[in-house]
Amino acid sequence: MKIFINRYVVIILSLILTLPFLIKLGKVKVEDNVDYFHDKQNPDIKFYDSFKKLFENDEFFIIAFKKKDIFTSKNLKTIKLITKDLESLKEVREVKSLSNIDHTLGENEFFIVKKFLETIPEDKDELKNLKDEALSNPLFEKNFISKDGKTGAIIVYVYENTGDSEYRKKTINKCRSKLAEYKAETGEVFIGGWTITNYYLSHLMQKDLKNFIPVTYLFITIAIFLIFRNLWLVFLSFSSISLCMICTMGVFYYLGISINNVTTIIPPLVMALALCDTVHIFSYLGNYSFETKSEKRANIIVILKKLFLPCFLTSFTTAIGFASLYVSEIPPIKDFAKAATIGMVFEFVFAFTFLPSMLLLVPFEKAVERKSILNLDKLLGLISKTVRSHFMLINFIGFSVIAGSVYFTLDISTETNVIEYFKKNSDIQKSNQFIKENLAGLSTFDISIQGKKEDAFKEPEALKVIEKIQTYMDKIKGVDKTLSFVDFLKDMNKSFHNENDDFLIIPESREMVSQYLLIYDSDDIKEYINNDFDHARISVRISEDSTKEQKIIIQKINAYIEQSGFDGFSVRITGRVFNDVIMIDSLVRSQIWSLFIAGFIIISIMFVIMKSFKLGFLSIIPNLLPIIINFGIMGFFGIPLNAATALIAAVALGIAVDDTIHFLTTYSKYSKVSATASQAVDLTIMDKGKAIITSSFILTIGFGTLVLSSFVPSIYFGLLCSIIMVTAVIGDLLFLPSLILFTYKIKNREIADEVL
Repeated sequence: MKIFINRYVVIILSLILTLPFLIKLGKVKVEDNVDYFHDKQNPDIKFYDSFKKLFENDEFFIIAFKKKDIFTSKNLKTIKLITKDLESLKEVREVKSLSNIDHTLGENEFFIVKKFLETIPEDKDELKNLKDEALSNPLFEKNFISKDGKTGAIIVYVYENTGDSEYRKKTINKCRSKLAEYKAETGEVFIGGWTITNYYLSHLMQKDLKNFIPVTYLFITIAIFLIFRNLWLVFLSFSSISLCMICTMGVFYYLGISINNVTTIIPPLVMALALCDTVHIFSYLGNYSFETKSEKRANIIVILKKLFLPCFLTSFTTAIGFASLYVSEIPPIKDFAKAATIGMVFEFVFAFTFLPSMLLLVPFEKAVERKSILNLDKLLGLISKTVRSHFMLINFIGFSVIAGSVYFTLDISTETNVIEYFKKNSDIQKSNQFIKENLAGLSTFDISIQGKKEDAFKEPEALKVIEKIQTYMDKIKGVDKTLSFVDFLKDMNKSFHNENDDFLIIPESREMVSQYLLIYDSDDIKEYINNDFDHARISVRISEDSTKEQKIIIQKINAYIEQSGFDGFSVRITGRVFNDVIMIDSLVRSQIWSLFIAGFIIISIMFVIMKSFKLGFLSIIPNLLPIIINFGIMGFFGIPLNAATALIAAVALGIAVDDTIHFLTTYSKYSKVSATASQAVDLTIMDKGKAIITSSFILTIGFGTLVLSSFVPSIYFGLLCSIIMVTAVIGDLLFLPSLILFTYKIKNREIADEVL
C-alpha cells in the first residue's frame, strides 16, 4: 500500500493513463451494418464473397403497396414514375419493376425482347390481357406482382462496400422521400429487405448506445445515494467509473474493435461491475474512525488489505468468464470478450489506486456513519435465522428448482431471427409480414452449380440438372420462389413457339439454346449464368426468417443434392441465409466451449483459494443455480439462444461466483474462531450480506438498463442477467449457507456414530 505515500501522484498518473484513451473515443468505429457477425475466414463465407463478385451483389429491398387492382392505367403509371425516380438516384445500382422488366414476345419461330410496359394501355380489355400475361409469367409472379394482381412490387438493388458509412441511410431516406411524393396514389407503402433490416439494426444500436450510458449513470447514482446517503461517495463512484469507462471504450480504437449490436452491451456492463468493488470498499467505511488524517490513511489501508485478495479474485474470475467467449468463431463475440476482459483490468486497477487516493482527499468522514435508506440489518438477521431453522427445507427447494430448470432447459431452441430482433409493432415487422403474405419472402440464398467445361450449360442435360433442383425446392414448405437461367430459356422457348404453353420447357438441343441466346437481347440472364456458361446460379427466396426453420430447408436440399449425385457438376448452397445458419451452429459450439472453459478454470480457482475440498465443492452448487435457472427460463418462455443470449452463461458464471468468493473467504476466517458452523454462518451473513446485496442490486440496475433497448436480444440479455443477479444472491445467502450447515450436520452425525 505504498501508493498512498503520495496520493497526488497516483491521481495524476491515473489521469495520464486515461488521456490517450480519451482522445481516441471519438474515433471508435460505429458499425453501419451487421455483416460483421460472419467469420470472414470461414471457407463458406469466402466462397459466397467470390460468388457475389461473379453474379453481382445480391443485396436489395422491396417497395410494395396494395390496390384493388394493380392493372389500371393510373396504378401502372404510378409504378412507372416511381421506378424512373428511383433509377435517378446515384445511390441505387438498379431498379426493377413491371415498368422496366424485359419481356419476351414471339411469333412464327422468332421472338423479340422488349419492356413489359413500353406503353400503358387505357382500354380495359388491353389492361386485362396485360394482367393475364403478367400473372402467367413465372418470372414476374411473386417477384413484381402478387398472385391476385393486387400487390405491386419495385425491387431496388444497392451497391456493396461503398466505403460510405452513411450509404444505406442516404439510400433509404432518399427512396422514402421519393415515395412520399406518391403517397396519394400508393396509399400505405411497405418496405422490406436486408438493406432495410441492416440499416435499422445499426440505427437502433446507435440509439441504444446514446441512451445506455447516461441512463446507467443516473440509475447507479441513485442507487449509491440510496445505499450510502453520501454525495461525496456518489462523486467518488462517478469519478472512478468514468475513468474505467473512458479506458474501456478507448481501447476499442487501439484493438480495432467497433461498436456493434453485441459490444454495445459493454458500457452498462462494465459500469455496473466497476461499482461492485467500490461498494465493497464503501461498505466498510462505517466500521472505522476517520476523524484525523492519520486515522483516515491507516483505516483505508486496513480496508484495502482486507478486500484486496477477494476483490482481485472476483475481478479475475469475472474476466475469465468474459475471456472464455474468445473461443467463439463469431467476430463481435470475440471483440466483446477482449474489450470486457480488459475493462475488468481497468476496473480493478482504478478501484485500488485512484479511488482510495481520492478517498484521502475528500471530506467524507463525517457522513460515513449516516444510516442508509436501505437498512439491511433486519433483513440479514431474518435470513440468518431462516437458514439456521430451515436449512434442510432450503436445500430441498434449491435442488428441486435446479431439477425443474434442467427439465425446461431441454426446450431451448438455438436460432437467430433477425426480424424478431425488432419489436412487434415496428415498421420492419409489419412490412416483412405484408411482403411475405403477398409476394415472396425476403430471406434469400443461392444454389451454385458449376460444370467442368466451358458452355456446359448450353447442353439440355446440364440444364435439366438445374431444373431438377428447382423442381425439388419448389415443393419444400417455406420456399416461395426460385429463379434460374432455365426459367429464362423456358420463356424464350415458349415465345419462339407462338406463346404456346406446351413449350414452357427446356429447349430440345444445344443448337436451339445457342440460337435463343443469339436472339435474346437482355442483360437479365447475367445474374444467373456467367459469360463462359459453366457456372449457374439458382436464386431462392423463402418466407422462413428463423435460422432453425431455414436450417431444415437447407438440410433437405443438401440431402437431395447428395442423394442425386449430379456427376460432372459441383453443386453447393451459398448465400446470406446459409451463412446465418452456419453462424448459429458456430454459436452453439462456442457457447458450450466457453462455458466449459470458464467453468473449469473458475472451479479450479475456487478449490485452490478455499484450500478445502468441501468448500470448493460447495462453491460449485450455488453458482450453478442462477445459470441453470437462466436456461430454464429461456426454455420455458421460448427465448432462443442467439448472439446476445449466448453471452449470458459465461458472463453470469464469472459474475455470480464473485459473491461466493466474498462469502466463503469470510466464512473460512470466522470458522476458525467460531464454536460451530452455525455461528460462522451467522457472522458471515451479517458481515458480507450488505455488500453482497448492494453490489448485486447495483448489477441488477446496470443490467436492467438494457431492458430499455430497442433491440430485443439486448432486452433479453438485460432481463435474464438481472434475474441471474437476484438468484445469485439467493444462492449465496440462502442456498450456500444451508449447504454448509447440512454438511456440518452430516459430519457431526458421523463423529457421533464413531463415538457410539
